[in-house]
Amino acid sequence: MQNDNYIVNNDFVIKLHDEFDAALVKTMRDELEALSELTTNIVVDLTDVKFIDSSGIGAIVFLYKRMLTKDLNLSVIGLDTQPADLFKMLMLDQTINCYGNIESYLSKTMAIQVAS
Repeated sequence: MQNDNYIVNNDFVIKLHDEFDAALVKTMRDELEALSELTTNIVVDLTDVKFIDSSGIGAIVFLYKRMLTKDLNLSVIGLDTQPADLFKMLMLDQTINCYGNIESYLSKTMAIQVAS
C-alpha cells in the first residue's frame, strides 16, 4: 500500500493505510531512514490504520527518538481502535504527542507557536 506524504505548516505528514505491521515496516526501511534525516517535525497519520504490531510501534519510536535528538517533534494523529488501545497499553500516548486529527494538531501547534 502506498503512503500519502505531504507538508502542512512546514511539518512533514506521512499518512499510512490499512496495517502498520512487520511486512510494511520491512518495505519502508529506506523511507523510514530518510524520514529520520528530515529537519522538520513529523506527523504520522494513523487515521486509516486499523492494526499496528510491535514493528509498527518500533518504527514510530525509532522516528520519535531520531527527531528528539534534533530538538524536533514527532506526533501521531488519528489513533483509533486497536492502534489506540496499544498506544495506551504501552503508555506511548503519554510520551508521544497524540491528536485526534490534523485540525487539532494544527490548532495546538499554532497556539504553541503564538505563545512562544
